[in-house]
Amino acid sequence: MIQLDNVTKFYGERLIFRDVTFKVADGEKIGIVGKNGAGKSTLVKIMIGAEIFDAGTIGGLRTEDIGFVEQTPHFTAKTLLDEMLTVDVEKFQARKILFGLGFSETELEKNPNHFSGGETAKISLAKALLNEPRILILDEPTNHLDIYAIDFLEDFVKNYRGTVIAVTHDRHFLQHCVEKILDMENFRATLYPGNYEKFLRLKQEHHAAQLKAYERQQEEIAKLEDFVRRNKVRASTAKRARSRQIQLDRMERLERPPTTETASIKLNDASESANRVLILDGINFKNIIKNFSAELFKGEKVGLIGRNGVGKSTLLKIIVGELKADSGEIKIGNRVKVGYLSQGHEELNENRTPLEELNDEFGLSEGQARSELARLQLFANVVEKPIADLSGGEKTRVALTKLILTGANFLILDEPTNHLDLPAREAIESALNDFDGTILIVTHDRWLLDKLATRVIEFETAIRTEALEIRNDKQPKSKATKPKTQNAKPNEQALEKVEAQIKMAEMELKMIEHEINSAVAPDKLTELAAAHESKLAEIDELYTRWEDLQC
Repeated sequence: MIQLDNVTKFYGERLIFRDVTFKVADGEKIGIVGKNGAGKSTLVKIMIGAEIFDAGTIGGLRTEDIGFVEQTPHFTAKTLLDEMLTVDVEKFQARKILFGLGFSETELEKNPNHFSGGETAKISLAKALLNEPRILILDEPTNHLDIYAIDFLEDFVKNYRGTVIAVTHDRHFLQHCVEKILDMENFRATLYPGNYEKFLRLKQEHHAAQLKAYERQQEEIAKLEDFVRRNKVRASTAKRARSRQIQLDRMERLERPPTTETASIKLNDASESANRVLILDGINFKNIIKNFSAELFKGEKVGLIGRNGVGKSTLLKIIVGELKADSGEIKIGNRVKVGYLSQGHEELNENRTPLEELNDEFGLSEGQARSELARLQLFANVVEKPIADLSGGEKTRVALTKLILTGANFLILDEPTNHLDLPAREAIESALNDFDGTILIVTHDRWLLDKLATRVIEFETAIRTEALEIRNDKQPKSKATKPKTQNAKPNEQALEKVEAQIKMAEMELKMIEHEINSAVAPDKLTELAAAHESKLAEIDELYTRWEDLQC
């Protein structure tokens, strides 16, 4: 049992939170949510002993029982696999976790300090999972993970026998992996039972009840004060007036609950465009994208998914002209106006303030610019800073403001919910769902993808990126995307046979990967690893045959 009682934290004179009180039973899964700056990460640091607190008590937390994912870890071993073995686990367990998080066989021999920032976070997560501590504390665990690694993490957390406490803005994770949600708001914390959808309902009901109680008390106070004012000078009623005054003095005044204001995002109505918004035919780019073809039609909202590094962001940059394809053809339909939101916010001039950015790009006055930025909760303390000094979430809001002002009818979005808190994510989801134009979106936000996408295109590998389309109930009827070349196909039957074999082999590969994720016995894992390698070789051979038949 973990128990926090009236925990309060200040930084100097600035209050972070006060009187935080909640209990976590052994084996429970708890999500911690709140707006950026609400104190979530500070609370976690207090729980692991990395920060002191100013008042209150904490029980049931021993350092040796806690596994925590470091944000800037340091590794000492020469290879990734050896780094995992410093945790004192069996090699097959280390390999299972690493494969589940998306690392390849060759990467196991790579120096762990030579990975990118996102991969480093995954290594830190892998070490925490391997320790299998009594209490696993995760701070934004799905950041830097692709959809496949997030799925693996979710399965792990759901089946984990210990306690899990996760700070996260991932709504899909909150919906499927936690039993309670601690909401940090207005310097306090409230624990709600249930998953994300239940949390939203209970929070709304709780806020409505708080507001009603506050308003009733204010009415009672007004009546008592009026009685005292009218009767305190009359001899016949002075005694009763003093009694009412004592009642007022002893009353515990309720605080007015915070307003539930969220970012108000409204995209402009999309102007008319051609039915075929985008045609990609045989796009090739270095060793990243090979012979990729796809079509997008007016009104579609298409998700582009795949493992990290397979070329999703690269493809978007090719479409908008920031990169030039080695070969292939890109056609933008008539009357199509493209709006692009990049993952790295390259469209922002970091030397300007947000006010200057809107003035220089759109000719807005300072008052108009402040009004537009305020719609996304960007106010005076932010809009006058250089964009370089803003947080990732604040930069995203500035970029979204610019996107709204372009009046584009075809939005190309690269991870638009990165660094955003739950209210902002909900606002973006609502705005994109209401938008009547066309959208192509790269995102690992599975909640957003489920609610928004009418069609999903999956990149299978970094060197073979033919589109594998996954449909859901919202998808309109459209022709499936297939690999294309400019040459005629001389042997249609042979080609169709090989394409069917490819689909079957790729389905078998996914089944093997699923078995690897659930395997326990070392012998079984070794057998599956060999089968996985063999199946990859088979698929590569089939694609070689497919390419030969195209000639």
